[in-house]
Amino acid sequence: MTDNPMPEGRPWGGRNSWNTNYYNDRPDTGVTRYYDWSITKIPCSPDGVNLTCLAANEQVPGPLITANWGDWIEVKVCNNIEDEGTAIHWHGLLQKATPYMDGVPGTTQCPIAPGSCFTYCFQADLYGTSWWHSHWSSQYSSGLAGPMVIYGPNNTAFDEDLGPIMVSDWYHEYYDTVVEALLEPLPAVNIPMSDNNLINGKNNFNGNNAPLASFNFTSGKTFKLRLINPSAAAVQKISIDGHTMTVIANDFVEVVPYETDHVTLAVGQRTDVLVKATGNPTDAVWLRGYKPPPCWPTHGGDEAKAAIFYEDADRTQAPTSAPGPNAYDQYCGNDALSQTVPTYPINPGYPSVTEIIPIEFKANGTPPADVNLLWYMANRTFRADYNEPILLDANQGKTDFDYLRNVHNYGTNNSVRLVVENTGAQPHPMHLHGHNIFILAEGSCTDNNTVFGNTNGTSEAGKTETILKRNSRYGNCWDGSIVNPSNPQRRDVHMLLPGNYIVVQWNQDNPGVWPFHCHIAWHLSSGFVWTVLERPNDVENNMQIPPAMAQTCTDWTTWTATHVVDQIDSGK
Repeated sequence: MTDNPMPEGRPWGGRNSWNTNYYNDRPDTGVTRYYDWSITKIPCSPDGVNLTCLAANEQVPGPLITANWGDWIEVKVCNNIEDEGTAIHWHGLLQKATPYMDGVPGTTQCPIAPGSCFTYCFQADLYGTSWWHSHWSSQYSSGLAGPMVIYGPNNTAFDEDLGPIMVSDWYHEYYDTVVEALLEPLPAVNIPMSDNNLINGKNNFNGNNAPLASFNFTSGKTFKLRLINPSAAAVQKISIDGHTMTVIANDFVEVVPYETDHVTLAVGQRTDVLVKATGNPTDAVWLRGYKPPPCWPTHGGDEAKAAIFYEDADRTQAPTSAPGPNAYDQYCGNDALSQTVPTYPINPGYPSVTEIIPIEFKANGTPPADVNLLWYMANRTFRADYNEPILLDANQGKTDFDYLRNVHNYGTNNSVRLVVENTGAQPHPMHLHGHNIFILAEGSCTDNNTVFGNTNGTSEAGKTETILKRNSRYGNCWDGSIVNPSNPQRRDVHMLLPGNYIVVQWNQDNPGVWPFHCHIAWHLSSGFVWTVLERPNDVENNMQIPPAMAQTCTDWTTWTATHVVDQIDSGK
């Protein structure tokens, strides 16, 4: 990598989250940060249990990416896994200048073939805390993920930045073993259950004394913690014994600060908090990461702990602090929408089109034939075609895709609103690539007769609402009300609870092909993807896709000519 970013500098000038709409105004520093990664399969034991991991430069979690807002980031990825493709996604970045660098195989590129390299180059177009991860099948659940910090304006004062804190579930089986069991034909129903929880890739297991992560506090100072949930499935509850946290950002969106004694993160989410070190110089306390079993079943290992040592603490002794009252909170949802107010206000306005999307978990055929359970969105499931990236085809003018690509062309509409309805028993962290989404509303949606009935949605204030005809048979749980209508929460992942709906909206200001999917790795493997084709005319006529993208397909075709690709899942 080149010289480290200088967070005390101001290459973004006078821009900050109070005065800048960072979706259309970002700096261009002219600086490029370079990284060079080798992706390999290695033995590992993050919690003292020996197994096989996927790693970038033999690191689990993978290397930290740092940059200043407006820098360019260049990552050369060489796939040295002998028998698997890969592709790397840069979670939460808009990719407005480079939609082909989003890193989704079958969508923006062909996979990086074994023995081949591909160089990603994209701009740090938002700032804050995020992560990168493989988007090939469920590879990231076996370690192929890492943190990403984009330095930008500091709108809230603090003394020290402790950096990224990744709290993640952990499985004692390689990811493809888990996926194979998940997709066994009926009557088998195998819900993957994690074995442990990790903080920055560390925890012990069943008292085996594997090392824990640790952090340093100084009495009287205020620390910034960048909390990340890169789990395969688990909701994470993060707390610090005897301390409160001030939330200042959710995902890449700074919010009006509010206090809490615990942070809830669904898969893919991040929250930046400030913590005042109110303890004594000799104190030591636990930072806890807890995965509530009601949010996803587990084999055990529900809590990870990391020690926080004050400046004069005895570091030879483990903390003895007690958990706070909400350390083991069982609620799976995010904080109330009314509590999370972006510092830069944006009114989403009324959408050009609204679509109602019920979610079902059902068989992909009729027994006694070999069928398994897949996820369906508005009666559509998904499967990637690694050899035909959708964006590359759209750039050639194609708009009619195979049914299993689940592509939805929203044309030149200025904005899109989705009412996503979950009458099932599992939560879903919903993530849209290429955008921060407005989270307009959420609420109860338990009545299947309403969801799959014949009634259309309620319009707002007498306005005419366009419900797409292809889904006109679906009912609408939502009553039309919006939380904070002039400035609703924005983020790139939001939790959809069992028996609930969420209403999300985005402006079509980023031509490309963007997956909208549940971020639970096992749900994604089971087809839980809605593919957004945004402004296809611009994709065809105005997008200059570099030849390197087509080269991924040439390399992939060469490799698959002599190797069988056993694509047992959706491919994502």
